[in-house]
Amino acid sequence: MYSFVFITHGELGSTLLSIASRIMDIDVSDRTGFFSIEFSMAAELDKMKTNLESKINEFLAKGHKVIILVDIFGGSPSNMALSLAKKENVDVVSGVNLSMVMYSLEHRDDDYDIRTMVDGIIRSSRQNITSAKQLLEKRDSK
Repeated sequence: MYSFVFITHGELGSTLLSIASRIMDIDVSDRTGFFSIEFSMAAELDKMKTNLESKINEFLAKGHKVIILVDIFGGSPSNMALSLAKKENVDVVSGVNLSMVMYSLEHRDDDYDIRTMVDGIIRSSRQNITSAKQLLEKRDSK
């Protein structure tokens, strides 16, 4: 069983989850946490990291594995999350997008090991990134 924590600039994480939840007609509010970073928040990052770690520990205590979804690798959200990836049954995936969130929610109750779940999330994301022009050119060349 999985829980998810979103650490993004602005409200990206909560917006993606809201859209995915509506599309899939599910409520996972008890298995998600949100941490939004604004550019003016540098002084509050230590407090946020403490709250983040507390939320992750809460999910782990329930026996859940935790996936932390961040918007961009190397950004403040990613940097905050990386130290937490050292914990057992916790991993960080960057580049969060709608297909990643939908895959995560669809498989939230699966008994996958964490590496298999992360591989599926990344594969889902890659499969949904395409160039329409290249796709049409490939189709028309047949």
